[in-house]
Amino acid sequence: MMKNEQMEDLMRRFGDKVLHLAYSYLGDRHLAEDVAQEVFVRVFLSLDQFQGRSSLFTWIYQITVNLCRDYLRSQKRCRLEPTWEVSRYNVDVEDVVLTEMEYQELWQAIFNLPVAYREVIWLHYYDQLELKEIAHILGISLSAVKIRLYRARQQLQKALQEGENRYEISQAAGRIASQPAR
Repeated sequence: MMKNEQMEDLMRRFGDKVLHLAYSYLGDRHLAEDVAQEVFVRVFLSLDQFQGRSSLFTWIYQITVNLCRDYLRSQKRCRLEPTWEVSRYNVDVEDVVLTEMEYQELWQAIFNLPVAYREVIWLHYYDQLELKEIAHILGISLSAVKIRLYRARQQLQKALQEGENRYEISQAAGRIASQPAR
């Protein structure tokens, strides 16, 4: 297979995953597209030097993670707000709104995590990678992945519980404010 054909195959197989991974880091679709494009430029330029110590998938993910980290370091971006869309076909409007609110709350909580925790959450739950693969991609030990995943889950749970409490408090305050004075 010629290099160009091999690249087309790799882009077809991994393009969406690379884009989603970059988006999970950057929170901006246009930046994620730029990074994904740069990933495949680097893959093309380095394909002859790929030694096969890992799968192509893992190697491409490592390049993606490194480029995203480099970008975040250079821009010193801290908090990003994603926008998520929910399908509105044959769905009750109230269900759509509630689902979208839940998604936004969950993804906002994920994006508010430190990058070290966000990346393990993303790779494990979204990309469904095994912990060993995540350790290889991130260049950390398996135990470090387990610790980060554990701590990330704790922080997410805490953030989501605080969000529920804020909603309940504001809802209760709204009911109290709407009652007539006695």
